[in-house]
Amino acid sequence: MEQLDLNQIRTFVKLVQAGSFTKAAEILHQPKSRVSRRLAALERDLGIQLVYRTTRQFQLTDAGRVYYERSRGLVEGLESLSAELSEETADVSGWLRITASDDLGVLHLPDIVAEFSKQHPRVRFEVFLSQAYVDLVKESIDVAVRIGVLKDSSLRVKKVSTLKSVLVASPGFLERYRQAEDLDNISTLPFLALGSQAKIELWRVSDGKKMTFKIEPVFLANNPNMVLQMALQGRGIGLVPEFIAAEHIRSGRLLHIHRGLRGQEIPISLVSPEQKEVSLKTKKFIDFAAKRLKEKFEQF
Repeated sequence: MEQLDLNQIRTFVKLVQAGSFTKAAEILHQPKSRVSRRLAALERDLGIQLVYRTTRQFQLTDAGRVYYERSRGLVEGLESLSAELSEETADVSGWLRITASDDLGVLHLPDIVAEFSKQHPRVRFEVFLSQAYVDLVKESIDVAVRIGVLKDSSLRVKKVSTLKSVLVASPGFLERYRQAEDLDNISTLPFLALGSQAKIELWRVSDGKKMTFKIEPVFLANNPNMVLQMALQGRGIGLVPEFIAAEHIRSGRLLHIHRGLRGQEIPISLVSPEQKEVSLKTKKFIDFAAKRLKEKFEQF
């Protein structure tokens, strides 16, 4: 038996799956005569008849049925491998429109975008930062980084990590308010609140028990970075996302107090519009950004 030709085997498999020479030729983008020649060549190389031919149709021989069942997996496996490799090595280009919250976007997107751009230099980015959720379809957004529980069922969602919040205060504030070391005193201390909070909910790290505390806000803001800045000024205790406070905690400008407690864990997700076909550049960016965001948030 001569060395087998994979093109001949693939032609045979596609012929069986198509059910006719005409349809197989269409699928393979080849003349019907070539399909017929390749089948004849495969039968000649194997030394067996694979199909019974008639004017308009064909029927598998017993040997043809066995050969199809054994060769189909080989052909489909090679096609799948080729598709995966093509996708991995395919160059991507064009504009990618991304949205994220101000704080997360400023801290983490520059590194992610810069690193992705090195791998795919023909991709250009347009980034919209906003604390409010942007309408992805209306604004033609490809990818959004969302913090919180998502209620919109028309989105493709890829959860990547969770956001944790921690209690922080400046060394100067804690010097003036030593009673802050006692958790029972938290309700009487100056508090920097996000939104119009009259209470905060904390979870014990050791056992997950939920604890609720009344607070006395001396400052209200709708942006966690503003709360963080006021804490740095020594104006009170703040419950802020750990990722925006981490550098200040490492430098000693803020202290992480009551380390056994955390705010509610909130999901961080990458989302794209369900009704919009996902381009290769979008898929590649989502996979890349998901890995990098997970690495960043697992540090905390």
